[in-house]
Amino acid sequence: MKMTRILVVVAAMTVVIALASFCPLLTGSAFAETKTLKIGLVSSLSGPWAAGIKSQVVAAKPAADFMNQRGGITVNGQKYNIEIVTADDQSSPPGAVAAVSKLIQDGIKFVISPIFAPNDLAMGKDCEQAKVLRMCPNRGNAENFGPPDHYSFLAEETIFNCRYVYDRITTLYPHVKRIAIIHPDEPNVKGLADEAEKQIKQHGLQVVINEPYKIPTEDFYPTLVKVMAQKPDAIECLFALLPWSKGIIEQSRENGFTGPVFAVASLGDNNELKAMIDPNYAYDICHATPYLDSPKTLPIVREYGKVIERETREKFNMDHVMTFQALWAILQGIERAQSFDTDRVVAVLETAKNIQTPYGPGRFGGKELIGINRLMIRDVPFTQIMKGGKMEYEALTVKK
Repeated sequence: MKMTRILVVVAAMTVVIALASFCPLLTGSAFAETKTLKIGLVSSLSGPWAAGIKSQVVAAKPAADFMNQRGGITVNGQKYNIEIVTADDQSSPPGAVAAVSKLIQDGIKFVISPIFAPNDLAMGKDCEQAKVLRMCPNRGNAENFGPPDHYSFLAEETIFNCRYVYDRITTLYPHVKRIAIIHPDEPNVKGLADEAEKQIKQHGLQVVINEPYKIPTEDFYPTLVKVMAQKPDAIECLFALLPWSKGIIEQSRENGFTGPVFAVASLGDNNELKAMIDPNYAYDICHATPYLDSPKTLPIVREYGKVIERETREKFNMDHVMTFQALWAILQGIERAQSFDTDRVVAVLETAKNIQTPYGPGRFGGKELIGINRLMIRDVPFTQIMKGGKMEYEALTVKK
């Protein structure tokens, strides 16, 4: 009986050894514990900016969960799940410095940075000294990402939109010749404003007024009185948060303006914009913004939207996508570098030819503008809202 037991044990051990030899998945790494990679997100959880960008913060956990459902990332054979750690910049530069300092103390080396330039710029020195790579979801000023900064990238550079948006606008509205530009009175809008004015002129159109407005504001009548006096054919807003977009569109229509309203960046999420404005005024609105319900939207975005709506009970919108696109760019850099060393990740991102984005493949470029490749170049999402609230969405092909 004892000999029988010994033979059974030996046989069992032989089977295990044989399986281990022929099935590598049963050994070593297969039983290795999945680790966690923490990515920081600095944004306005409080203060005057918080309401306008709430969805970017709400998207943090669903964006991480979505990437984890897709397998997370693997670096040197080790699998990592993603966790996004949010930090409140309190809608102020000092708050941004305090927020990122805490993330750095906690050992976080990759950060999704604020879309509001003063906050991002304020924390730049600390990030550069600590070699923390930061990825901004969206901005309209290219120069903020050039030297002396080395670790700062931009996942959506709206300056590149201007040429392609006006290529399309001149075919959609051949009668439009006189453009009024109105934009937020904020120094970091200057680069986008300059490029938009340049492209307007290069397309044979005339800028009849370039008028800033104070933020935050809901009363655009003083600005629009000046604008209407110039008898423009169209209004170019550059970009606006939803409350500003509502005010500009409705108040201009109430003043008798019936021409198109443009934005080379964005007037806000299309569904939310359409829901906010008077249906009688929802026509001839064009901006470089995706229509997320369109069948032309990439499958990965629609899949991500299901996670957003399931976990947050919010209607999926473009601000949710901003968090995802910044996170996805960071993770591709890490996985391609097979390293968490930010110098190695920087080197990969600035030379990679095919970075996947929610709007198709792109690459980091911009050396001709800022002396270094830190600005994402990819096709431009473009939506036209027409009478009756009908929306037409397309991707404008960009020469990469």
